[in-house]
Amino acid sequence: MVGSGLNADIERQLQRAIHQLGRPGDARHKGIHQARKALRRSRAALALAAPAWEGAPRAADGEVSPASLRAAAVLRRADAELRQLCRGLSSLRDADALQDALLHLVRDAVIGPLEGERLAVPVLALRQGRLDAALARDPDFARRRQRIAKVAASLASLPWAELTVGSVVQAHAVSRKRLEKARRRARRSSDPEDGHRLRRRLRRLRQQEQVLARAAPELGLRSEGLDTLATQMGLAQDHALLLAHCRRAGVFAARDRATLRRLVEPLYADARESTAAALAERKA
Repeated sequence: MVGSGLNADIERQLQRAIHQLGRPGDARHKGIHQARKALRRSRAALALAAPAWEGAPRAADGEVSPASLRAAAVLRRADAELRQLCRGLSSLRDADALQDALLHLVRDAVIGPLEGERLAVPVLALRQGRLDAALARDPDFARRRQRIAKVAASLASLPWAELTVGSVVQAHAVSRKRLEKARRRARRSSDPEDGHRLRRRLRRLRQQEQVLARAAPELGLRSEGLDTLATQMGLAQDHALLLAHCRRAGVFAARDRATLRRLVEPLYADARESTAAALAERKA
């Protein structure tokens, strides 16, 4: 039953990604964001299924069954394709995320609404330019949507009924251990890549627990403190994105870059401090 629940959830997420990429007009920007989230959720759910086939019991002659080998191969190909699709949309989402970061400054009264609108002009131009270029190469994102549909069809053929509660619990435990390892490393390190790794693993575990709450609520697999840490890291990421664009020419004028640096650097420092406090309190 846990297998059928995961299968159904993955199918819903992939269909959602196809739908979101097909949204028209200005809605396409948010559709890209929602599509990437759906693809990531699908990958998180696939990782819960992996141990059932990749670590399948061996037969009496010491060989893994051909069915399990085929299932593991299908899963690996599907995951690689979804990862590539998600990465292919990253530059489009980054431009949209920059606009969201400006909106957060307005929301928190760091800058006024009129100033926010003025600063948004070049950001919106960047966002639309990237989207127009992507749609010129792939009109209506038809190729991407077809690729997602093919992944969905391949995954439907997997022997989902073979998934056991034990294998899913094992996969969840692996994600918890990876998060805890990344947390310890991030606490000791000032390397931004360690922070990015922690954020990816935090997101993966949260998404896995969300899908399990829908597909197998009876398991009760939930880790405390993830939401608080995710909120603090997300805020720091918003500020870091703005600062990255303030350190180089391109989107903002020189005067605006200087102003944004002055306003955002203390906010980023506060967010980093809050993240460090959340890391110290986090118990995996």
